[in-house]
Amino acid sequence: MQKQKDALYFVTEQACCLAQATGRETDDFHACQDAAAYLADGDAEALADFRGRTGAVQRDLTGLEDYDTEQYDGKIEDVREAVSALNVLGTAGDTPEETRGTLLKVAEIIAAFYDIDNNVSVVTA
Repeated sequence: MQKQKDALYFVTEQACCLAQATGRETDDFHACQDAAAYLADGDAEALADFRGRTGAVQRDLTGLEDYDTEQYDGKIEDVREAVSALNVLGTAGDTPEETRGTLLKVAEIIAAFYDIDNNVSVVTA
């Protein structure tokens, strides 16, 4: 469950970047929105955070290189773990079939944004 919440952070961050660059009426933004709803797993506060953060973003085509993303040491490893978690959920038998493709698409979007390999796997003990 914690990996889902961690992945939700990056899905939200990516949705904010998409809202800034392309607006909220794109397939990619809607995929992030659907993935966030699944990852929130009924947690109204987590979903409210997604809606609040993405709703506050203004579309800005003048400074697309200036996405409002949090930067910290170890972020790229956290991104890799989030992409891995989305890939695992996107192929898991207990994930609803209609959600699997969405999670895999969002993993691909995030991996492309950060220019990382989408086929990362994180080994957990």
